Amino acid sequence: MKSEKRCLNCDSPLDEKFKFCPECGQETEDTASSIGGFIKHFLNDYFTFDSKIIRSFTPLLFKPGFLTEEFFEGRRVRYIPPLRMYIFVSVVFFLVLSLLGGSHEAMPDEDRFWNDFFGSFLPKVFFVLLPMFALILFGLYARRKISYVKHFVFSLHFHAFLFILILVYLLISEVFEKLELIIVNQILSPLIGLSFLGYLFIAMKRTYDQTWGKTLLKFFLLCLAYGGILFIVISFSLLIFQSQGN
Repeated sequence: MKSEKRCLNCDSPLDEKFKFCPECGQETEDTASSIGGFIKHFLNDYFTFDSKIIRSFTPLLFKPGFLTEEFFEGRRVRYIPPLRMYIFVSVVFFLVLSLLGGSHEAMPDEDRFWNDFFGSFLPKVFFVLLPMFALILFGLYARRKISYVKHFVFSLHFHAFLFILILVYLLISEVFEKLELIIVNQILSPLIGLSFLGYLFIAMKRTYDQTWGKTLLKFFLLCLAYGGILFIVISFSLLIFQSQGN
């Protein structure tokens, strides 16, 4: 009697024609049992992830609000999940920020303090600021009865974009500083600020689909509220960081 085919991962019964387990999604064939299968499996995973990077980061940078919209339309598998994207971008951002600070040992005490604050302490602060940003949006759109989760996903996408934009600015400004073209940095700085404000406004218009006037009003209220919270939280964090003896 032929034994029943079962999934190697979750032990669910499988139909012979299944290529993937309907319960856990794992391939029904053990592709890692040979070198060829192992390499094929690796390449499939690599290029799938690579295509997800292109499909996720291109709209993140150039189509404000698109990824949030796609997420809530149910088109999720083709993109990097919002939380994973934010964590990846923030880790890279704060790592590069720390590296740009230079050698820790050669730093003056004041520079070392700021390097430690931005490199190790501030990333934790943003895990508090993210839900606060979403909470402000929740209040602004309370009459629409939109789930808090949607605002949180919007917050993840916006902050991921913000970190990428600042990271690009930091890398470019580092080059111009070495070339002693400080004037270029002075021009770039306000342009970067205008870019992320414009991005936020367009993302709000696209995601929440209200009139330009209502979106503009809520945009200003969001900037005022979040700017105030940002100032208070970072100031309070600095006091905590200093009290820890860093």
